[in-house]
Amino acid sequence: MAADKHVIDTNVLLIASSAHETSPFAPQATPVEEARFRKKVLNWLIEFEQSDRQIVLDWNWIIVDEYKGVNRRDKLTEQDYGLQVVLNKYSTGDFFGFLLDCDANGNAIIEDKALESAVTDFADRKMVAGVLAAGGRENGCNLVNACDTDWYDCKDALNAAGVDVFQIIGEEWCYPRWKAKKRR
Repeated sequence: MAADKHVIDTNVLLIASSAHETSPFAPQATPVEEARFRKKVLNWLIEFEQSDRQIVLDWNWIIVDEYKGVNRRDKLTEQDYGLQVVLNKYSTGDFFGFLLDCDANGNAIIEDKALESAVTDFADRKMVAGVLAAGGRENGCNLVNACDTDWYDCKDALNAAGVDVFQIIGEEWCYPRWKAKKRR
């Protein structure tokens, strides 16, 4: 089944914003130095915005708070293209909403214990919880990534749980960096 719902990792929105001509987000603020890769991420987000596919967001906007850097550091503002896409999808009803359960420390709870132990980045758990809440692979939901190499670390557990990660610049950018990290 083709994915029609997407949990979008923050890095996608940051990179797309850095490539957008009117967005104030600086290209050097992302690890993706090559303009052609930033442009590829931007093109994916433009195509997504113009489609009827849905973004997956939790009802308490914890994922949106991550996009904006709430309680950490500033990331995206309403002037950045990436956040504009999120808010536009929400305001036009092109979203799938879910309730995100969190533990006492504010980290997302994933019911699948094997998956919970495989996803060691606590910030990533809310993204995985979103894909699972939207029904995962079986119901046309995936997670979209650009430059976070951590998703390769837990790929097998994600796959077993029905969570697919679509890598926008995976083959040409992200995967080679993950392989280089593993060789160290």
